[in-house]
Formats: sequence, C-alpha cells, structure tokens
Amino acid sequence: MQDIDTTSTQSLIDRYYEEEKAQRELEQTLATVTTRLDASDLAMLNVIARRFRKTREEVAQEVLSSALVDLFARVEAGERKLMARDADEGAKSLANEIAEENGVHSIEFKGGAWGNHDKAITKLERKKAKQDDEAEAALEAEVKKRVAAALQSQQPEKTTEPASPLEADNTNDNAGNEADDEAAAITPEDMSAASDNDENQPASVFAS
Repeated sequence: MQDIDTTSTQSLIDRYYEEEKAQRELEQTLATVTTRLDASDLAMLNVIARRFRKTREEVAQEVLSSALVDLFARVEAGERKLMARDADEGAKSLANEIAEENGVHSIEFKGGAWGNHDKAITKLERKKAKQDDEAEAALEAEVKKRVAAALQSQQPEKTTEPASPLEADNTNDNAGNEADDEAAAITPEDMSAASDNDENQPASVFAS
C-alpha cells in the first residue's frame, strides 16, 4: 500500500527499483548459449528484432523458451512427467552455477517451472479428450437418428384391401346363418298366438 507521504509520481521510483532488482536477478541466472544459424534464419531474426525494438539475443531467448515448451508438450504423458522432474531438479544447481559465474554466491531461485508446465498441458489434454468424446457421442446419436428416420420412411403405408371372393362368400354365409338363427328362434307357440290375435281383430267397416 502506498505511504500517505509518498506521491504517485514518487512511487514510480520504488517500482523502478523493484524492476531493476528483478532484472538483475534474472540476468544473474542467464547462461550464454552459442548457436549457429543459416543466412535466412538470421535475416528473419534481425528483421523481427528490429521491428519490435529488441536485440537479437532477446528474441532468440524467447523463441527458444517457447519452442522448448512446444517440444515438451509433444512428449508422451508418462515420460513428460519424468522429464519435468529431472529438469526442475537440475535447474536449481544450474542456476547456482550460473550465478557464481556472474559473481553472485547466493540467489533466490523459484523452481518447479517444468512441473507447472506438465500440469497445465495435462489439464488441456484431458479437456480436449473430453470434448472429443462428447463430439463422438453426439455424432453417433445423430447417425442413429438418421438411420431410424430412413427406415421409417421406407415402411409401406397400411391400406384397406378389397375383400377377396372367398372372404365375400364367408360374409354372405354368415349373414344367411344369422337369418336362419332368427327364424329358428320363432316357436310354434309364437305362430299360434299371432294367429289368435288376427282372429280377434274387429272386421273393417268397409268389408263387403
């Protein structure tokens, strides 16, 4: 928190001191690596450095650092974890050696950089695998849906077919049998009762 007696402009000096200290500590842990480039690569390195107002060493350092992460990410997961462990263990001793070469005998070195890279890469791989599984399941469901729709469209519609002659004869026979059953249901007693009723009816006045 900024001191009440320190203005915002004065606090810039404090920040500059902190940045200078961090840069000095970083430089004390940097080693010089000599490499050889062909004319085309060197020319592009010069162009990029000049365009963004950096030195060739700064650009080369950042390019190599980024490329190492890309190479590391391509290694198989099991081997990658072992490589990260070995690199993090070796980084501490290398940092002390580099610092001594620069005249510094004690530095604060925060290790574990490659272990953190491994965790981040593993997390991304699992996320991608999950997305691939979900996409595959969705594609399979869509294929099943389309196959079912195609099979449904190929099924013939049910229509009412005209009765065959045999079925028509059976229908007529059934109707005749029903009439015979009704006739058989009339008993002689019913017929006698019907006759008595006719005799008891009064004669028409218009009868001759």
